[in-house]
Amino acid sequence: MVGRTILRAGLAAALTSALLLLAPAPAVAQETIKLPAPETKGGMPLMDALTLRKSTRLYDDRALPPQVLSNLLWAAFGINRPESGGRTAPSARGANEIDIYVATPDAVRIYDPKANELRPHVSGDVRAKTSVLPFVRNAPVVLIYVADRVRMPKQSEEEQNQNAIADAAIIGQNVYLFAASAGLGTVILGSVDRKALPPAINLRTDQILTYTQPVGYPK
Repeated sequence: MVGRTILRAGLAAALTSALLLLAPAPAVAQETIKLPAPETKGGMPLMDALTLRKSTRLYDDRALPPQVLSNLLWAAFGINRPESGGRTAPSARGANEIDIYVATPDAVRIYDPKANELRPHVSGDVRAKTSVLPFVRNAPVVLIYVADRVRMPKQSEEEQNQNAIADAAIIGQNVYLFAASAGLGTVILGSVDRKALPPAINLRTDQILTYTQPVGYPK
């Protein structure tokens, strides 16, 4: 009886693995989107932006204009010192391990700060999978912060996780301040659907999903 139970469990596990292998991978988004050059001058004074900084959970579904999206991503983690490649947010030991995946109604693309463009990644709308909270699906853009262990210093997994979380949180605060300055709403979310989202955006096992952050016009 015990042998049969073990055999049935083994067959069930094998069948599950086979079904996972047969599951279709997300389709790849086709086009690269070249963003306009970010506007890096002007904007709201810092103390005013801090005064207005808040979390928003109701969004209009209006798309962000390309210039606003470019400015947003540059403020989040763009290059502010071209001679050295320095970024608008720090990272542990200068690893710059965070990639920003940009989820919109049609696809998920990855922000390339050097080329100032959105590189194709996967097609389809994954916004509903970026959080267990339902309001995220209404935001025109959801930023997904993913750390790449390959680019991180050799540390324990726990230390890498801590650094990834801290670095992503700093980027999130940059987004908060830009949103306050630009009349947008945002909220950083730890309530990520960590089962559904990684396969939906083809994450590898050596990548760390940290936070998501919807951005849009407040409703």
